[in-house]
Amino acid sequence: MSEAREQISIERISKLKIVLILTATYFVAEIVGSLVTNSLALLADAGHMLTDVGGLALSLLAIHYTRRKATPHRTYGFYRMEILVSLANSVALILLSIYIFYEGYRHIFQPPEISSIPMTIIGGFGLIINLAGIRILGGHSHSEHHESHEHHEEENLNIKGARLEVLSDMIGAVGVIVTGLIIFTTKFYLADAIFSIGLALFILPRTWALMKKSINILMEGVPSNIDYEEIKNAILQVKGVTGIFDLHIWTITSGMDALSAHVVTLDTTKSQAIILEIRSILEKKFNIIHSTIQIETYH
Repeated sequence: MSEAREQISIERISKLKIVLILTATYFVAEIVGSLVTNSLALLADAGHMLTDVGGLALSLLAIHYTRRKATPHRTYGFYRMEILVSLANSVALILLSIYIFYEGYRHIFQPPEISSIPMTIIGGFGLIINLAGIRILGGHSHSEHHESHEHHEEENLNIKGARLEVLSDMIGAVGVIVTGLIIFTTKFYLADAIFSIGLALFILPRTWALMKKSINILMEGVPSNIDYEEIKNAILQVKGVTGIFDLHIWTITSGMDALSAHVVTLDTTKSQAIILEIRSILEKKFNIIHSTIQIETYH
């Protein structure tokens, strides 16, 4: 059974790698194309592509590092590598978005002449690559239909997230094609700046949210999807619990939350039953499976 699961995982990693290579190839093509054609739209879409190249790379990192064992020096393993890469990606994209806004502003008042035919061809190339990526990620092998849902839910989410990234890329490629055709038929060069600023406006909120989430995880803040007071009250409602202190909730990496707390009870003979009940509540109600509960007899 474990061999079958390992084979499924290898197949998924292979799919992600192929799509990452295709997406990165188109990213490079857009960078080169923006220099050759003077198109800011291609540069802006390259920034959009960078978010998705980063997303695909993070999906691979998440699968790879969750399989690496913890060491005496890194007791949590290498989960935080995903968050560090995510933060670096976010900072780079915010800087790129600022540059696109600046260049877009300049191009509104002084629109440069743009080679629309190469621009449209590059957009068409991107559309083909993204359609291929969606087909690769959408396919299921025979063994994947018989997999265990519990053991592969996280990897399923990675594949699903990657598929959404590629779909987002495809919309950007269509936008480049449409902009190229408008410029080719009407010589309305301002369309390039308009599309670029619009794409930068689309990228910036996503990137800002990703950066805030990354910083919150690195600062070991309470996850945004978890209510601190709700968890505290749920623990206090367990029979035999008279108090709680030093309650800490944080995220190890995306999708993996942890909790530690000192729980007070006057009847220590029920300590194990109380711990088991608290852990059950945390897992079933709040999806927290990494918890450390210390029983105390004082407040």
